[in-house]
Amino acid sequence: MTAIAITGMGLTGVLRMTWVEDNLAHVVDRSYTDETSGTWTGLACPGYGLTVGADVDNATLRNLAVGSEIADLVWEAPDDITSEHGEAFQAAMCSYQAADTERAEQLWENVRAVWSQAWSANYAALELLQATGLTRFSPVKPQQWVVASFEHHTSPHGVPRPHVHNIVVTSLTTAAQAVGRVSGVAGFGADQLIS
Repeated sequence: MTAIAITGMGLTGVLRMTWVEDNLAHVVDRSYTDETSGTWTGLACPGYGLTVGADVDNATLRNLAVGSEIADLVWEAPDDITSEHGEAFQAAMCSYQAADTERAEQLWENVRAVWSQAWSANYAALELLQATGLTRFSPVKPQQWVVASFEHHTSPHGVPRPHVHNIVVTSLTTAAQAVGRVSGVAGFGADQLIS
């Protein structure tokens, strides 16, 4: 497990990597049911006709993954974001159950704001790792990946714990177009952030 903190931006969290061995069931089976659909986020996505920020089509993801090792880089929210998310989520649900829809909508805005923080931290971590490169994915550095990111509000055991599964199709890793500093990471170079 690797802990990443980008202190210049105030973004923290834990990032861990596992290898997918369940044909993506842990994310695909939950998308469109109890969690949201995935979002294309990798820097290499446009080269494969995938629009960054668009919803992931699960069939397309599975087709891209055929014959490739699949990495799951899970970004887990730090305790302060988890706490803030849990409080806003519970309050919104209570307001809906009390038929106070106006208050509930305001509270859902708070939940969305917390997720905005989570996505910013997750994306900064992905950007940093692509700039640094992972030799297991490809010997070229810096790298661009095809990534499908899936936000989850709870752990597999139902415990409120915001996290993002970043599914990387490693065989589609390409060399980055420009060598230089990580964009959007407060002017720090990747060599300054990871040892």
